Amino acid sequence: MSRFRVKSVSLLVCLLTLGLAGPWAPARAEEKDKLSLGVALPPHAAGQQGQQKLDLAFCSQLLCVIPFEVARAKGFFAEEGLDVQLVYMKGGPPAVGALQTKSVDFIGTTMDLVVKSTAGGKRIVMVASTARLPFFALVVAPGEAARIKSPEHLVGKKVGVGNLGATDHLLVQLLLRKSGIDPEKVSFVSLGPNILQTLLVGQVEAAMVQEPALTLASRKGARVLVNFMDRHQAQTVLGGQYQFMGLITRPDVIAQNPSLVQGMSNAIVKANRFISKESGSTIAALIPESLLVGGDPALLGEILDQFKGHLYPADGRIQSEDVARVIEAQRASGLLPAAGVPELSLLFTNEFVERSR
Repeated sequence: MSRFRVKSVSLLVCLLTLGLAGPWAPARAEEKDKLSLGVALPPHAAGQQGQQKLDLAFCSQLLCVIPFEVARAKGFFAEEGLDVQLVYMKGGPPAVGALQTKSVDFIGTTMDLVVKSTAGGKRIVMVASTARLPFFALVVAPGEAARIKSPEHLVGKKVGVGNLGATDHLLVQLLLRKSGIDPEKVSFVSLGPNILQTLLVGQVEAAMVQEPALTLASRKGARVLVNFMDRHQAQTVLGGQYQFMGLITRPDVIAQNPSLVQGMSNAIVKANRFISKESGSTIAALIPESLLVGGDPALLGEILDQFKGHLYPADGRIQSEDVARVIEAQRASGLLPAAGVPELSLLFTNEFVERSR
């Protein structure tokens, strides 16, 4: 087994939560190594002599794993003298909890959670971007595709999201407000693991889905109202990009071990550059088999060819205006009081990616 031991039990849980189990569900949990679904992390595997060992925990959304798995497979972590174990958690909040309690020093999750944690008095910092757009699309159920053609047509309808208060819910609310619609006039339903199937059978009129659910729903006749993974559509409906995923650490790690933060940032930027240059099929071939058992790597390659130029910033830079849209979405939804909005400078730094080789 590679020293970068991939844990797939939590990945299965996260994929189920996102409604993506099925074509890309990993192998059965009992066939894989076990991993606690809480924030307690397993001991790190022994690394090569002279390499610094550390764990990197993150929510394992399918498109989220790409930069981290590329950095692992291409040896970009190893080039920085790092022996990194990727630890798949059952969502972003457990990863944040692991970072806050110092179980890990690095995580990969959303800027939404960085804002929430910092606003709550527990500051964490994004040091490199791995996705400048959310991995979501607002899709109308096949049976409603002829009737619902714009956000205005969602009034009085049920819209499925993974979890209330999460990024997908915030984005739909923001979209409705920018369309002049009171979100209170739409019924939001938290669907968890059943989002794709619930959409296809028409139990909700629309839903926020990710890949490969987007492709599968479209093949069944679903209508895409807004694809937030497309920069042009994001510009139209949001006014620009919306900072989504990134490499995140604590201020004490930055202060006490800046060379480690630099090495981790270097590896992520190298991965982002590789993604920007290579074909989707080449990238898909680097994703561990355990994540694609029973799946279709060719389809993943097609999806990456379609969206990777939109999603993954080659330079890893975090744009202040993109972070400001995250804050706007949270404040508009009532998650942030006006007096509790953190300064942008507390949420991220480009210091390390600007020095990346």
